[in-house]
Amino acid sequence: MIISPSLIPELDDIIGRGGPKRRADAARRVSELFLQGAASFRPDHIELFDGVLTSLVPHAELAERAELAERLSLLANAPRGLVGQLAHDDEIAIAGPLLRRSPVIDEKMLVEIASMKGQGHLLAMAERPVLSTALTDVLVDRGDRDVVRRAAANAGAAFSENSYSTLIKRAGQDGVLTIRLGQRDDLSPAQLKELLTGSIDVVRRRLFQVVK
Repeated sequence: MIISPSLIPELDDIIGRGGPKRRADAARRVSELFLQGAASFRPDHIELFDGVLTSLVPHAELAERAELAERLSLLANAPRGLVGQLAHDDEIAIAGPLLRRSPVIDEKMLVEIASMKGQGHLLAMAERPVLSTALTDVLVDRGDRDVVRRAAANAGAAFSENSYSTLIKRAGQDGVLTIRLGQRDDLSPAQLKELLTGSIDVVRRRLFQVVK
């Protein structure tokens, strides 16, 4: 088997009765074992690792969990349970890399996390290559200035009519957001007109230059 007694003889005992230090050490060893062979593992292998690591990784040091999250964020076959566990972490150093780019996290989980976590988590999500309208609805509703600016600058983001309306209203008090919205290819002529109407003169002049 992949995780055999010859590799970690005391693994069952560690999971069942081991203290934090032993679990942290086992998490380090099993994580490295997975990362080294991830490219060749079958789905059932990955499921096995998932069950073990979700029990062990919470006992690892913050820096080690952050490094693991960074490496997992690049894998299309990363263990889903572990990725979800790390992506929900309150520490943005851990959750951030996964929220920015992990292909394993589905829209449902992203929306869930966006609805409950803080601005750092929202900001990380706003950098994803593709943002659905379901996700941007939450980002626009809950996000601060930096979050909405970054989402507006993301060419892979899609916005609903309601979110665009909210963004245009917010842009009336935010020149940077106004410019970023004005540069979007999916902004309709009516929305652009509304954006121009609500912007201050100096920003309006800059926008006219952008859209010519």
